[in-house]
Amino acid sequence: MPEYITRVSIWFNSEGASPAKVIKKLTALGFTPVRGVYDFVYKHDKSMDMTETELSNAIIDISNALHAALSGFKVLYNLDTHPLDEGEDYFPLEIIDAELEETRREINEIEKEANAG
Repeated sequence: MPEYITRVSIWFNSEGASPAKVIKKLTALGFTPVRGVYDFVYKHDKSMDMTETELSNAIIDISNALHAALSGFKVLYNLDTHPLDEGEDYFPLEIIDAELEETRREINEIEKEANAG
């Protein structure tokens, strides 16, 4: 059985919980914030060793946990679980943050050189 991933999209409500609270709740459940079509991903670590029934139970468990965590937050969400594809259309935010930090460092160096000359 292949590895599986659950992707989540969140629709925020201006009368609901802040994005920061939602992110904190989801990361506590093991979801990773990403950039792409979806907002978060959850990798089912042992899905390669799971039976179909075990995978179904894992999907139900993570769905119930997500539902409980977001209860009262006034957000809408969508779940999609499918086999993990190496060419996924998302990028973990820590990779994006590292790239942004490198770009900021380069800009600062260019600005220092421009101001020094």
